[in-house]
Amino acid sequence: MPITRMPGPTRQDRLRTAQEFIAAGRLEEAEALLEQVVATGDPDTLNAKATLALARERTELAFELLAEAATGHPAHAGLATNLGIAHEMLGRFDEAVICLKRAAALAPRNQEIKLALAHALDSRGDVAEARAITEAVVQDEPGNARALLQLGTIDLGLRDYLSAEIALLRALELVPNDPDTLRNLSVLLLERGCFEEALQVAEHAHLRAPLDMAGLSHLAYCRAAMGLWAEAEATCRRLLAYAPIHLGAREILARVMIANGQEERGIAELTKFVRARNSHPSAALLLASILQFVGRFDEALRLASHVAHTRPDDEAPKSLVTALELTLGRFPRSEPAALAAVTRVVVPPTTGALEFVALVRLLRRLASQQDVYVVAEPRYQALLANLAEQVILDEPRPGLSAAPLQSLLRVLSTDSTIIADGIPYLRPEPELFAKWRDALAAFPRPLVGIVWEGGALGLSMEQISTVVPHPLTPVSLMTDARRHDMKRWSRPIDAGVHIECLAELIAAIANLDAVVGPDSLAIHVAGALGVPGVVFVPRGYPWYWAQADGKPLWYPSFGVIVQERFGQWSGAIDEGRRRLETLLRTND
Repeated sequence: MPITRMPGPTRQDRLRTAQEFIAAGRLEEAEALLEQVVATGDPDTLNAKATLALARERTELAFELLAEAATGHPAHAGLATNLGIAHEMLGRFDEAVICLKRAAALAPRNQEIKLALAHALDSRGDVAEARAITEAVVQDEPGNARALLQLGTIDLGLRDYLSAEIALLRALELVPNDPDTLRNLSVLLLERGCFEEALQVAEHAHLRAPLDMAGLSHLAYCRAAMGLWAEAEATCRRLLAYAPIHLGAREILARVMIANGQEERGIAELTKFVRARNSHPSAALLLASILQFVGRFDEALRLASHVAHTRPDDEAPKSLVTALELTLGRFPRSEPAALAAVTRVVVPPTTGALEFVALVRLLRRLASQQDVYVVAEPRYQALLANLAEQVILDEPRPGLSAAPLQSLLRVLSTDSTIIADGIPYLRPEPELFAKWRDALAAFPRPLVGIVWEGGALGLSMEQISTVVPHPLTPVSLMTDARRHDMKRWSRPIDAGVHIECLAELIAAIANLDAVVGPDSLAIHVAGALGVPGVVFVPRGYPWYWAQADGKPLWYPSFGVIVQERFGQWSGAIDEGRRRLETLLRTND
């Protein structure tokens, strides 16, 4: 029987296979295939070569190819997509979104383009729209592992850990051992305080992709979180050997050296790097954040202000400047004339829980003067229901503007003398308050709520136990995996096992005599309720623990104990014990 002669691979065959190789990370093979394609103005060929350049992070080269090709072939969805991705990689997020929206219009059924658009929107800060697009892709294609990974990553950024876990585990079911999914799962475990498990997953992700710089950087972070200083430093220096300007590795290395008692050396190395980069804005901003980390707020502010001046359109240095000024007790310049324009307030999805509890007092002030419509994620709507002044929950509406919650600091003429006015600004639900009052009535007072941390630098349960004197009743408010630490200390009441929502936490704390622990949600809720307590903070403490004359501006019912040096809590613990004893005697 004669053998049928097969035709040789066509240009399209080579281009299609090259794109598959690029998607699989087989870049050398893809490049070899593309070298076989005769140079031409064909848009598919140009698009494949640009895709390879983007995969190799040769962004400027890719942009040059795409700028000319996309102009000559404006209806080519692939070129528009890659041009948008190139814009995003160059930090031009508005242009990226424009290109990717055009690409999505050119190819409305292409789910990969929709995911690229959602990624660009997320990078620009339009998190809600990014999530909606990604979730729609997941609904259309439940077996799309990339979409599930992207959804899990977005939810992780939103601190919706349950949803993130569901999406990431579904992605792993579809593509077991995918390094990007494993890395994000490790981040999730870190956020939950599961440090050993996070390190194990990070090591597994690194095993699957040993040349991936993001995975190696995260592995260094996990090793640092476990106090494995030598291993963390070695991992950073390994990464910096072949990526000398990798800012993430530079930051982790500086933090590791500081935590290991080498503060001056860590800052000196980073300063030398910044100067060698001719004060590159991103590098300078990194140095400012490290100076903030060690509590050198004035130096950090000067550097961040310089970066903000040189990059007026960049929000990152502006945000750091605002945080540092608040940490130093300086409030934004008042703009009371803008009050009339505020009818709706939005809580940006990226707002952290502790920041939200600190700032939500501003909604109460605004609501005492006018009706206030608030757009917030469901996780924050529960706390708004416990606000002492009623607000009206609203939904996002296209075309209607809303003032960010943080902007109310300027609108409401806020300064250090009045920021604590109105405490308590949270109130427990009466039925829940009565339930916790009755449940705790059987235990001797004073009742002191306790929380703690994990990790090498965190304040452990054992350390908190030495703060709590006899005789009193410690009440654990822990609700995560660290709750199980109490198997080593039987004295506390395990209230956390019964706290399933924020309203329960508020009601429980409202029945306590004091709360003690590191910076955490329970501490902020206590401060918002006016419950006294003691909080332990690092030297580079957050802005909401700003102090004047030794008293916190935002939560005056608390005593603030600042750690003497990273990794060392002994002196702070002794001072915290004295403060708590004095506080309980005063309140007798």
